[in-house]
Amino acid sequence: MVGQDKSITNINEKIKNGTAVVLTDTEFVQEIQRGVELNLADIDVLTTAFCAETSGTAAMIGVPVAERGVFTRAKELWLNGVLGYPGPAPNERLGLVEGLFFSSKMSNNKKDNYSGAELIRDVIRKEEIQVECLSVEGDIYKTTFTLDQADFARMYVYNCFFEKLCSKTKVSSRDSHLKTIKVGSKILLNKSPGIVIGCGTRSTMENRSLSLAADMFEMDPDAINGLKSDPCTTLTNSAALAIPVLTVGILNDLKECLKTDKLPCLEDKTHAENKMAEYLKHIIEKGEFLLSSSDMNLNDWFNG
Repeated sequence: MVGQDKSITNINEKIKNGTAVVLTDTEFVQEIQRGVELNLADIDVLTTAFCAETSGTAAMIGVPVAERGVFTRAKELWLNGVLGYPGPAPNERLGLVEGLFFSSKMSNNKKDNYSGAELIRDVIRKEEIQVECLSVEGDIYKTTFTLDQADFARMYVYNCFFEKLCSKTKVSSRDSHLKTIKVGSKILLNKSPGIVIGCGTRSTMENRSLSLAADMFEMDPDAINGLKSDPCTTLTNSAALAIPVLTVGILNDLKECLKTDKLPCLEDKTHAENKMAEYLKHIIEKGEFLLSSSDMNLNDWFNG
């Protein structure tokens, strides 16, 4: 298949029958360092991962608060002292409250220096979470829950930078591989299957970022870390992408973006990034992760 373009369908068929050639970005660079002239037949998918510290992370969690019919609506909701924002779904008569919790929000117990980032991490760890809910009737309900008892738990990352895959120039023809990252493309977020929602809130042509979403039930607590910063705690999320190598142009653009003058950056990658890229490669090779596509790619968003 040297010089012959591929399709997502073709690569997915190879993944299903176990013949897809998958390389992590580190393995890809190592092949270049060894002087190997990679062609289109030598790689079907490149996996890459990013550990992105960001305050732009939130979680929507369906919290069991009380028995059915006890109160009508929630006015305010706290988990481990972190204020959340009750959602629009009228589930309170069922005793469930859906709340949105931001990683940068601090606990009302200031001396603990506990933030929404640590709350999200504790939920993923299936720690027991303290619940306090103020109803519109003025009553306060207190209880506890763990992730296994939640009916809904999803993480949203608004701004995950992925500069490794971006060329240092503004020449768009060197970014053809970015056109394979589409709205709805499958990703891993802290080892949980998720999707690309679109470009990030602070994404620019020179410094591109993604918005991501994934359910929290399958997240690996070892893949997410809370980092202390001033004035609050932020999250480090591990995100992994699978780039289909469909054309010679995409292959050449990946070589350009991961070329020698970027090797020191790759060599300094964290252990977590390497492990995430290797994990995604592993599940692709096992046939447990197929590529997806949609009509809109991120360049449509970047170019307005």
